[in-house]
Amino acid sequence: MKHTPGPWIAKEGQIYPEETGRTLALIPYFDPKNEEEGANSKLIAAAPELLEKLIRLTDYAEEWLVDCPGVLKDRIIRSSRDAIAEAIGE
Repeated sequence: MKHTPGPWIAKEGQIYPEETGRTLALIPYFDPKNEEEGANSKLIAAAPELLEKLIRLTDYAEEWLVDCPGVLKDRIIRSSRDAIAEAIGE
């Protein structure tokens, strides 16, 4: 993966990797009372873990869905692989 490895921390509008503490993203004019801004920063910070879990789940799904009708299996796997490719910039 080309992205900075997680886990990432969201604190006061800054998103940074736990390992280095160097800011990766900043929510301008962050207002800690604004629930939407807080939720956005948490979502951004969760991105590496979400991506890792989606990759793992997709790999497992290919095995689990062996007996599933081809079209359904293909749709599930394709949509997951498309989301992964978009997230990693492929």
